[in-house]
Amino acid sequence: MINVWEHANARDEARQFCEVHNIQGPVLLDLTGEYIDRLGVRGVPNNIVVNKKGIVQAVGTTTPDEIRATLTKLLLPFG
Repeated sequence: MINVWEHANARDEARQFCEVHNIQGPVLLDLTGEYIDRLGVRGVPNNIVVNKKGIVQAVGTTTPDEIRATLTKLLLPFG
């Protein structure tokens, strides 16, 4: 997970979001916006799913249901 545009208490905001949505795993705090600029994303909310090799798998899922559906499709064999 990448957290961007949280300029005040970014770490706390990301931690709270992960707790509320039961998200586990590494979180990149992109405080300068450099990474998100490289991905070409211009709006929020926006979620980018990156695999363990650093390859972007999905961009744009925003609601918990969309995130769940995207992750299910990526993680289950044969979608």
